Amino acid sequence: MNHYLDKSETQKYSKTISSTKQTQVSNLQNHIQQILSDSYHTFLQGSYANSTAISDINDVDIVAVRKNVYCSNHSPVIPNIINPRDFPWEEIYRDIIEQLKNQNLYNWTITVKEKCITVETSLFKADIVPVVQVHEDVLQDPVSIKTSSGNKLTYPRNHKNNGISKHSATDKNYKPMIRIFKNWVKAKLDKDIISSHKIESLIHAVDTSLFSNDHLASFILISDSIIKKLQERNSIATIILSVCGNEDITSNWNHGNRNAFLNELIQARNLATQSWEAKSTTEASKYWNQIFN
Repeated sequence: MNHYLDKSETQKYSKTISSTKQTQVSNLQNHIQQILSDSYHTFLQGSYANSTAISDINDVDIVAVRKNVYCSNHSPVIPNIINPRDFPWEEIYRDIIEQLKNQNLYNWTITVKEKCITVETSLFKADIVPVVQVHEDVLQDPVSIKTSSGNKLTYPRNHKNNGISKHSATDKNYKPMIRIFKNWVKAKLDKDIISSHKIESLIHAVDTSLFSNDHLASFILISDSIIKKLQERNSIATIILSVCGNEDITSNWNHGNRNAFLNELIQARNLATQSWEAKSTTEASKYWNQIFN
C-alpha cells in the first residue's frame, strides 16, 4: 500500500550536519589534541562521532584518555605493570584545565562539571570527558570515567562500531531514523526526559527488518516496536540493551520520564499512521509535521 507523503517531508527531519560544520568539529577536536599533547589520546564520541547528530546541534563530546593511567578497580592489567599510575581525578582535571587555558586560537569559556570540562565558543559547546585506561591498548574499550558514585566503565568506540554495523544491516536507514526520532524528541519532550544515548539504544534494539527506505513506514514500525518493549518493561523486568550491549538502559531511567516518553511516542505513532492513511499529499503532510510541531 502506497501513501501520499512526499519523501522530502521525511528528509527535512533526517538530514545530518553540514560538511562545513563537520570540518569545524574536526578542527576543534584536532586543536584540543594538540593542546593536550602526547599525554592524552582524544577522539569524538556521541552524536557527531556516530553520524547521528541532527542538523542544528552544536554540542560536541570529546573523550580525553590519559595515557598510561589505569583504573585500579577495573583494570585487569595493573597486576602486570610495574608501578602503575592511578592518578587522582583532581590532578587529571587540573592538568587538562591548565592546558586549555594556555591557548589563543579559540576565545572560549571553561566550566568544570562532574563528568567533563566544558569549553564554549561562539560556534560550539564542547564537553571534554577525561577518562583513564583499563587495557594497555589506549585504543581499546572500555575506558573508565569519573562519576559521583565512583569509577564507571564506558564503551564509546564499541557504541560507534555497533552503530556502523546496524547502519549497514539496515541498508543505511538506521542513522537517518535516529535523526528523525531525535528531531521529534527535541520538539516534544524536555531534554531531561530522555538522553541521546537512550534514543539511539531504543532504535538499535529494534529488529533490522523494520527499517526501510520508506521512512514514514519505518517510523510507524519502529515506534510500534519501542512502544511494545516499554509496555512490557512496565509489567515485567525485561531488558533493553544499550548500543554497546553492556547495560540495560531502563535500569537508570526514571519511571515517570520513561512513561512520559512512552505516552508522547504513542501520540507520534498515531499521527504517523494518520499520515499513512491520508487521502491527499496535503493531508499526509499535515499529520506528519504535527509530530514535530
